[in-house]
This record gives sequence, C-alpha cells and structure tokens, in this order.
Amino acid sequence: MSFVPKIRIFQSTIFRLAGTYVVLFALSVVILGLLTYFATSVALLHTVDARIEDASIVLRNDYEAGGLPRLLATVNARLKDHHGNALLYLVLDQNGATLAGQLPVVPKRDGWSYSDYIENESDNDVGSLRVLFKPLVGGFHIAVAADLEQIEDAKDAIANTFLSAFFAVVLLGTVGGVALSFVLLRRVEAIRLAAEAISDGDLSKRIPFRGNGDDLDRLSQTLNHMLDRIAGLLESLRQVSTHIAHDLKTPLARLRQRLERAAQSAGGFNVEIDAAVTDVDEILATFSALLRIAQVEAGTRRAGFRDVDLSGILSTVVEAFAPVAEDRGQNLVLDISNDAHVFGDRELLTQMMANLVENAIRHTPAGTTIATKLYGSRGDFIVSVADNGPGVPENERHQLFQRFYRLERSRSMPGSGLGLSLVKAIAELHEITVEIQDAKPGLAVLLHFRSEPERLSARHK
Repeated sequence: MSFVPKIRIFQSTIFRLAGTYVVLFALSVVILGLLTYFATSVALLHTVDARIEDASIVLRNDYEAGGLPRLLATVNARLKDHHGNALLYLVLDQNGATLAGQLPVVPKRDGWSYSDYIENESDNDVGSLRVLFKPLVGGFHIAVAADLEQIEDAKDAIANTFLSAFFAVVLLGTVGGVALSFVLLRRVEAIRLAAEAISDGDLSKRIPFRGNGDDLDRLSQTLNHMLDRIAGLLESLRQVSTHIAHDLKTPLARLRQRLERAAQSAGGFNVEIDAAVTDVDEILATFSALLRIAQVEAGTRRAGFRDVDLSGILSTVVEAFAPVAEDRGQNLVLDISNDAHVFGDRELLTQMMANLVENAIRHTPAGTTIATKLYGSRGDFIVSVADNGPGVPENERHQLFQRFYRLERSRSMPGSGLGLSLVKAIAELHEITVEIQDAKPGLAVLLHFRSEPERLSARHK
C-alpha cells in the first residue's frame, strides 16, 4: 500500500530525533573546528617563533665572531633567498639608519612584537609580521621577522573546511532525517490506519508488514497475532451472548403467548396473568436492549453513517412523547435555534434522543418542565435535555450510564436500567461527548456533536 503520510514529517517524533542528532553532530563539528583552529594557530606560531629565534641567534653569533662586516654579509646572503617562507631582516646602526635588510617597518621596541604593513598601496592590502628586535654590542640592532600571511592562509583553510563540513552535516542530516522520517512514517501511518479501522469496528483489518524481519515487522506480527486472538474471543463472546439471548427470548415469547391465551379463558385469574405478561414483556425488553447495546458497541453500524437532519429527529421525538408527558401532567418543550445536520446513523440517533426524553419523563413528577434544546453552528451542535425535577445526587451521577443501575427511588418503577447505557453506547459510536450537569433544580444531559474535520483532527492527535 503506497500513500503519503498525513502526519507532517517535521512534527513527527522520528524527524525530531533525527534533528537532535543533526544538532549534536553539527555542534561536535563546531567544537572540533574551533579546537583544531586554535591548536593549529598556536602550533604554527610556535614554529615561526622558533625559526625567527634560530635566525636571530645565528646573526648574533656571526656578529660576535666577525663583527659588522660578517653580519652584513650573512644578512645579504640570506636576502638572496626568495623562497616563499623566507625570513625578513633588518640591521640598524647606532643612529637607527638601515645598514642592510628589507624589513618594511622599523620595530619600536626590543623583543617580540607584531607589526602591520601595507603590502600593496594601490589596494591598501595590510599584512602582518612577527618580529624579534634585539640590540647588539656597539649600539647596533638586528630584527628578524616572518610574514604571517601563510599562517593566516592556513587558518582560513581550516575555518573554511570545517565551515563546509558544518553545512554538509546540517544539509545531509536534514535530508537524511526527512527521508528516514518519510520511510518510517509510511509504516507507522499504515499501523495507525489499521488500528483506526479496527477501532471503527472492522475487526478483520490487519497491520501490513514487509517480511524483512525488522523491528516494525516483528511488532506488526505481534499486534496481528494479538488482534486475531482478540477477534476470536470477541466473536466467541458475541456468539455466546447472542445464543443465550435468543435461547431465552424464544421460550419467553412462547410463554407470553400461552399466558395471553390463558388470560382469555382464565376467568378470575386474568389480573395475575396480565401481571405475568407484563413481567415477561419487561424481560423481553431487557434482552432486546442488551442485544441492541452489543450491536452498537461492536461498531458495525458505522458503515451506515449518512448526513442526518438532527433538528428533524428532535422534532419527531418531542412530538411523539408530548402526549405521554401531557398525560403525566408534565410540560415538554422544544427549542431549536437553527437547522442542524450531523453525520451518523439516523435510527440510532433517534433511539438516543427518545431514550433521553423518555428517561426524563419517567423519572420526574407531575408539574415538571422538560426542555429539549438544540443550539450551535458550523457542525458543532449541543443537544440539551433538562428538567426541573428532583435531580440526581452528585455522587451518583457518574453511575447513571452503568448497565442496570437505577436510583433507589426508581427501583419500584418499570424499566431495566439500560436506557442510558444504550445512550452512552450510541454516543461513543458517534464520538459524541456526553455531559451531565446540575440544572438547579433538576438534571441536564448535554450531547456535544463535533464537526467531522474536528473529529478527524482529534483522532490523529
């Protein structure tokens, strides 16, 4: 399967890890370059100083051995050496006049110093000299110097080399990081898409692998084996639950039919038989609700999602339950701020709204106002079913969606305690956020519908 990862490469963990290594390597190149630069500079300068020192000692020895004529002869002989690393010389008399040498500047003090000079007056090129200026017996002075141009050239070459290496490391590291991220992200994206399909109810989906035996292949094989095992267990559980429900539902249905026939000819036992029929109806409703919840939680209904008129569903549900609420002395009102369309299963959404409204009607006394509201815009809608009845204690609200859970005051009332459990299952299938609030007085259940782009964005995080 070939596709471009939807995740931005530059935001991926793989690229950030590669970028960290690139930064570390680049920093290492910078540190190594600086160390090499300064170490080379010091070594070259020590070499130049040693050459200057040796030449100065030779000139001083010649002067002490043969006087000024021998010193001048030695200096003039050395001036004829024109190779690139030749030293520069200068001999001054007692008055500071030049006797021999080609040093372009006259040192101002004895000892070591640096002197700048103009190499080319037309271009104002400035050179630098390393100079050793020493006095001789008799008031004479000698100066030996070396042009530092070659040292500067060597230092520039080192700096340019490491600068090129730095940019090469950054460029190649970035390109390599992008390439590595793209390759790995394709495989990670394949795993993510497979996991998303499985979470949407397609338990037959499996994670692809290349068969090269690398870490991701072994991980994919392990996950696929786990998914096979989970799918088998879920199928076994579903079959067992379905068989139990159907096996119990069938004899109960036959029992109900017999009770109905017996009621028609039982004479004075009609009341008891009718009560038994009612009990059987509640048991059948319980099994139907359990089967419904199991089907919804399996996620198989996602394939039937379509554009649904949520406003129309609420209007239909409220219209259907208005007579029931009126008979119980309750006021059922509807407030729809605009036309709302969502993506989902119309039948399940209708069931969810009906359960919420019916639950509010059943568990509130006469005189209660039950308000169903729809508001929001741009695909983000909130449905609120609120009443001003007795409400639910705060410490029990988180248990309302548990299967078979009923408040103490509701245990004597008809029902199985599965209505809100089905609401929760349908909400999770549609990725709807359910919130319970204190209506002060009463209870409010809020359903937060998010637009499809926001749901996809949240799923990719």
